[in-house]
Amino acid sequence: MWKFIRKIFGGLNMSWRNTIIFAVIMGIYTALMAMYVPDGNSFHDIAVTPEWWVLPAIIVIVNCKKPLEAALKTFVFFLISQPLVYLIQVPFNSMGWGLFGYYRYWFYVTLLTLPGGFIGWFIKKDEWYSGIILSVMTGLLTALGISFILNCMDNPPNHLITIIYCFSIIPVFIFAIFKKNIPRIICAVITVVVALAYGIVSFGWGGAPYETYNNQITTENNITFVGEPYISTWSSEGGEGNVEIIKYDEGYTFKITGVGEKKYYFEVSDDVNEYHFEYYFDKNENMVKVNRI
Repeated sequence: MWKFIRKIFGGLNMSWRNTIIFAVIMGIYTALMAMYVPDGNSFHDIAVTPEWWVLPAIIVIVNCKKPLEAALKTFVFFLISQPLVYLIQVPFNSMGWGLFGYYRYWFYVTLLTLPGGFIGWFIKKDEWYSGIILSVMTGLLTALGISFILNCMDNPPNHLITIIYCFSIIPVFIFAIFKKNIPRIICAVITVVVALAYGIVSFGWGGAPYETYNNQITTENNITFVGEPYISTWSSEGGEGNVEIIKYDEGYTFKITGVGEKKYYFEVSDDVNEYHFEYYFDKNENMVKVNRI
């Protein structure tokens, strides 16, 4: 079993043909999860958050022979797989081509895979700096895993499989990719530090994440959408959060998530107009407040 795992992380033939096939398979799989698995389920997470994409990205990177090859193949892998996720959904979703409003985030991620794939290739060198490089990904998995734990505590058993994945794949990376103890120790220590720091902030200062469905954007602000609305931009002052548009029989509702009293900003676009909003959780009134700005 361990021999098979080691082969995955360095013994595969990651030709251009195989990279493209891998990208198409991941795109189709993710689209199916987005369409047929409800939100909050771990299998749906791959269509929303990045943790499940760390594994295929690393598989592509470590099976390349040169850093430039790793950069280009990782870039092409995401350039094919991510648009395909939305393209497959277009005929079956009420938002139609508006779904590509969600692609903006993944387009930026795709651009980052060029330098990320190049630098990430050096984890194959099995040196001290390799541990630091890999810790970027293991630290991300740790932070996301803690976020999912907080959400699961409020909505059990949401994201349970994703939590198990986030924390179980880290030692697999450390021991399957590295053969020397120094990069293993460095990566493990940095990952533990990230976990402690993120845990303290999330449980102590940041507060638990909240999640709510809110209709007031379309009612209290007297907005009538022309065509299918979509979230065109999103930003925050700190803390993880997200806004999704959910269509129902009488119109639209917005699924809003966030942490503590952090402020979040988003822009809704339709066929004609753009609307700008902010939202945050007011602890005094124990409710999410959404303001048009």
